[in-house]
Amino acid sequence: MEIIIILCTHSGRRTFIVNALSLGIPPNIVMKWTGHSDYSSMKPYIDIVDDIKAASMTKFNGLLEKND
Repeated sequence: MEIIIILCTHSGRRTFIVNALSLGIPPNIVMKWTGHSDYSSMKPYIDIVDDIKAASMTKFNGLLEKND
């Protein structure tokens, strides 16, 4: 079975936003760059980044526990 993945400009936009927030660029700056007018429309992206950060910290803590 052949799987075809279609990427659209919105996928690129989402990736840009998540990467920018992951790099620590403040949400209000990213909002200006992307044209988001209110915080509620940016919140889902912030939640994704928070989940990524939490997962990374969990991995880091696991490494520390192994070395104790």
